[in-house]
Amino acid sequence: MRVRNYFLALIIFSLCVSAGHAQEYGKIRALQQRAAYIIKKKNDFVAKALAPYAIPHELNEQGVVVRIQMDGKWLNITGIEIIPLLIDIPGKRQQIAGHEIFFHTDDGTLALLSELAIR
Repeated sequence: MRVRNYFLALIIFSLCVSAGHAQEYGKIRALQQRAAYIIKKKNDFVAKALAPYAIPHELNEQGVVVRIQMDGKWLNITGIEIIPLLIDIPGKRQQIAGHEIFFHTDDGTLALLSELAIR
C-alpha cells in the first residue's frame, strides 16, 4: 500500500512538473516568435527608409542591411539605431512624426531622417 502511494505521488508530481515546463516552453516560444517578428519589421523598415534617398545597400540572408554605399565607397554596418521623433498634439498624446536612423560603421556614424512609420 505504502509503495503504491509513493508511486502515485511520484506520477502526480511528474505530471505537474511536465505541465509547468510545457507552459514555460510555450511562453518562451511565443516570445521568440514575437522577437523574430519585431526584428523582421525593423530590418524591412531600414531597407525601406534607404529607398527614397537612393542609397545603394546590401542585405544579408535575414534581411539586415550590412553595407551601404556613400560617396562611391562601401561601408560595413556595425550597428543600427532607430530613434522615434515625437511631436506633441494638443489634447492628445505624443505622436511619432518620423525616425532618425543611425548607421554605425568602422568609419563613423551616418544619420538619416525618415518620415516613414514602422508598421
